[in-house]
Amino acid sequence: MITERHLRVFYEVCKHMNMTKASKELFVSQPAISKTIHDIEQDYGVKLFERWNKQLYLTPEGATLYEYSKQAVNLLDTIDKSMQARNGKDIIRVGASITIGTSILGEIAAGFCAGNAAVKIEALVDSTPVIEQALLQGQIDLAFVEGRLASPEIKSETVGCTDIVLVVGRQHELYGRENIKLEDLSGRDFIVREKGSRTREKFSMEMERNNIRWNPAWQCHNTQTIKNAVDAGLGIGVLSKLSVRKRLESGRFRALNVFDKPLELYIRMAYAENKYFSQNLTTFRDYAVEHVGILALEKNT
Repeated sequence: MITERHLRVFYEVCKHMNMTKASKELFVSQPAISKTIHDIEQDYGVKLFERWNKQLYLTPEGATLYEYSKQAVNLLDTIDKSMQARNGKDIIRVGASITIGTSILGEIAAGFCAGNAAVKIEALVDSTPVIEQALLQGQIDLAFVEGRLASPEIKSETVGCTDIVLVVGRQHELYGRENIKLEDLSGRDFIVREKGSRTREKFSMEMERNNIRWNPAWQCHNTQTIKNAVDAGLGIGVLSKLSVRKRLESGRFRALNVFDKPLELYIRMAYAENKYFSQNLTTFRDYAVEHVGILALEKNT
């Protein structure tokens, strides 16, 4: 039986007469688009498209379904808007890793809501594994995390980049020392995120690659706790530059530039493979993708 998702996929393919463009519009992989069209054809025993010279053309059956799908999609959007108006604000549920959630998510949500009064943003900020499970269970609509997620049922794309930095506070003995090398950090106490954190994983791999022994003296889920511990001189903090830019600029923290190249973390937008994007969610998605990149660049320089 044809579903709303089938209709929307078919409708977008017809609008563009191009499966690649439809997949980008819906944030669904092209193979998933092709499979949906194939499923509809199998269910009804008809062919919906013909291909000639790399161009798609509707068959008579496809043209009939297009007219019905256009009416159905418009009706569903009207129902969606009507119910939102009756219930007050449309709620968009956004997830973010701790680094992103504590640095740029608030600015993005506030900026979007300022221009979209009918929308309310609810956020879940937690470790990346928790965010991944929330996506799979449908508890959030989309998320912003560092790195790829493991599940093949989640799609993602790169929308920005930040660097990992090693920082010390004014009370740490390395704050005023010059010409610090990576070897000078061997055996020292570090203040890091919990196991499973992308920031910690990338840092740990780089230390292992350089055969540098390090001690995770403090392991924290909370970025603010790490910054407080660095302030107190309890160790070397391992953080995203997104989260410590102001403290670096003010001289409250000092970055230890000991790696031969930046340790980059790619910020990715993630969503469940079969997620339906409403009009408001699509608008937020486009706004967030644009502004994540801009804010990450501003805070990373």
